[in-house]
Order: sequence, then structure tokens, then C-alpha cells
Amino acid sequence: MIWEMIGLVSDKTEKILKDLEIEYSPELKVENIKEPPHGLWATLRSMGPTFVLAGAIVGSGELIATTLLGARIGYVMLWMIILSCLAKVMIQEAIGRYIIATGKGLEEILDEIPGPRLGASWAVWWSILLMVSLLVTMAGIFGSQGLAMKGLIGVGSPNFWGIVVGIVGIALLFRGIYADIERVMVTLVVAFSIITTFLAFIGLQFTPYAYSISDIASGLQFKLPAAGMAVAISVFGMTGLSANELVQYTYWAKGKGYAAWTGPKGTSGWEERAKGWIRVMRLDLIVGCVVYTLVTIAFYVLGAAVLHRMGITPGGMKLVEDLANMYTQTLGGWAKILFMFAAFVVLWSTYLVNSAGISRVVGDGFIRAKICKVSNLGQVLSWRRFFLIVGPLLMFLLYYVFPSPAGLVVLGGMLLSISLPII
Repeated sequence: MIWEMIGLVSDKTEKILKDLEIEYSPELKVENIKEPPHGLWATLRSMGPTFVLAGAIVGSGELIATTLLGARIGYVMLWMIILSCLAKVMIQEAIGRYIIATGKGLEEILDEIPGPRLGASWAVWWSILLMVSLLVTMAGIFGSQGLAMKGLIGVGSPNFWGIVVGIVGIALLFRGIYADIERVMVTLVVAFSIITTFLAFIGLQFTPYAYSISDIASGLQFKLPAAGMAVAISVFGMTGLSANELVQYTYWAKGKGYAAWTGPKGTSGWEERAKGWIRVMRLDLIVGCVVYTLVTIAFYVLGAAVLHRMGITPGGMKLVEDLANMYTQTLGGWAKILFMFAAFVVLWSTYLVNSAGISRVVGDGFIRAKICKVSNLGQVLSWRRFFLIVGPLLMFLLYYVFPSPAGLVVLGGMLLSISLPII
């Protein structure tokens, strides 16, 4: 394979291919059967897919789009933030059940949908177009992570740092090292989320930006202001689970092993195992939903309480600098470096998770449509790695042509909103 020739495949390739067999293979094997856990602690240890998504969920939607909405219109659309987070988890649960019950992956599921076909169902082509929509948002992330690094390091240009961390991220994914640092990334994202939640729900009350019960109540009256409507549509598409994260969940849930551990339908005890792993999956979804709902509300409240009162609407090349006011106005000037580091971690983890997701969906979609020919898992991996290069390259080009991180994030969110009814 070409990847071995140019030295991009490490000695971890064998393990990657083994994991790929569980994620990609349409066949459920008896030897992979594993009984579902009993008891809370054992069940918690079997969770995981939602925490992989956490790197993407707590990202552009929360840090940028949600905060931007709060900064523009205040508390008035808090109700929509909550609804956005809670409504889509039901779709995610249905997708998870179908995966566990059938053992099928995303493109297999989409290819079953009736309608026009061009090598594959129209729904397979839609999933590829969905990833193109995601590239718009990710172009904004590409630029934003460069802004965060510039704010953290203090030297160099945002574009330079965006390219550097972008290349480093792809190298990690290529070498299979991302799995090793995943726990560290999730820990840092969770730490940032805890700090932000503390500031929004407790810390603000000891500052000039304290809010009252009536402020919160004003955001629960189901009003739809004309000002900020475009951002509101974008936020609904991006907060909690966006369309792309609902699609990508199929990979993380199947890759975790829930379907493989259930085993082939018809084997002894299949129904009990399926119900058991569905129970684990549901707990995984519930915990994730609670976490990202609280974090999303926290970002919105900070935007409304601090930035809206200051008259600051984050945007342009000062995007991350403007957002840092949420920390500095609450904790003091010293917190700027803390925010810059935390913002970089959140944005970079979003970049990594979505780059991996895009390469999977697009690569597998073209394979399903018979545009890309494969005869073994090694070739599947090669095509995924090819799109792992193409995706970030397109992100960079989009950002180079439209150098507005906030604008790209909002536009991408609107495009993702359009896909929610299809899902």
C-alpha cells in the first residue's frame, strides 16, 4: 500500500485494522459475544462513545455560536438552547438501538433507504454532502484554534499556528496515537467544562455581572426575536448533538463494540444481550446529555451576562480575545491565559474528532457508492487516510478564502440545521 511506502503507517497499523474489523465488518461473530455488565460501576466502565463525541460537542457550537447568541440578544432564547440539547438525544438513542440490533454501520443503514440511486441510495450521497457542510464549520474551527494558540503563545500569526496544530493533529490520527491521548483530551475538556459551569452558575453571582431569577425566567418564555435569528438557527443546528455528530455516533457506538458484543441475531441469549447493551448505551447517552446541556447553558449564560452587558459581539480576528472576557471579567486578568489554553484544547479536540469522522463518512460513502474500490480492510484504511488529508486541506482553503472564524461557524451551523429533518 502507498501509505507503507511513504512511512505514514506505524507499527500500530495491525491494531488499527483489528479495531476497524469491529467497526466496519457487516458480520457479527459468535466469538465476539460479551455479556452486558450488571451494576452501576461495571456499566459506567462500559460507557464511552458519548465521551469520544464530547471532544466535538463541547466545541464550536458551545464556545463560539452559543456564546455569540447570548452576546447578541441576552437571555431571551435560553429555552431554545435547552430544547436543542434535549430533543436530538432521542434520535441518537433510536440510531444506537438500530446499530446494536442489526450490527450495521452508517452507510449500510443509509443504503437501505428507498429512493433515487446512483451507485448507492441518495441518503449515502446526502451523508457525504453533510460532511461538506461540516467542513464550513471546521474551517472556522481551523482559524479559531490558531487564534487561541496565538493568544496563548503570544508570538506568531494565527494562520501559522492554525496550520501547525492542524498538521500535528493529522499526524496523531495517522499514527494511531490519538487513541492514546484521548483520555487526556477528554480530561482537559471536562475540566474546562467544570470551570465554565462553575463560573456561570456560581462565580458570576459575586461580580458586577450577577444575574437574577427574573433574568433566567425571561429566557424561558418561548420568544423568537428577529435580532440574532440567523445565529439562533445556527445554534440549534450545532448545540448538543449536531447533524454530523448524530451521524458520526454510529461509528463510535459500533467501534466501541456494542453490536459485536451482542452477537448474531438468533444465537442463544441474543435478545437479553441486546437489551443489556442497549441499557448501557442509554446510560452513556443520558450522562452525555446532562453534561453537554449544562455546559451549553453555561456558555450561553456567560455570553448573555458578561458580553451582552459589555456590548461586545465576538467576531473577526479578535474572536477568541473577545470570548476571553467571560473569564477575565469573572476571575480577573490572570484568567486570560487559562481561557486561551482551555479554548485551544476544546477547539483542537473538536478538530481532531471531526477530522476523523469526516474521513470515515466520506471514505465509506464513496466505497458504498462504488466510486472507491476496495477488496480488504487495508484498502478501506487507505481511503480513510486519504480523506483525512483532503478534509483539513479543504478547511484551510475555506478559511483562507473567508478568513472569518465566527462567520464560518455560524454559516456551517445553518447548513447543519437543514440536515436535521432528514435525520
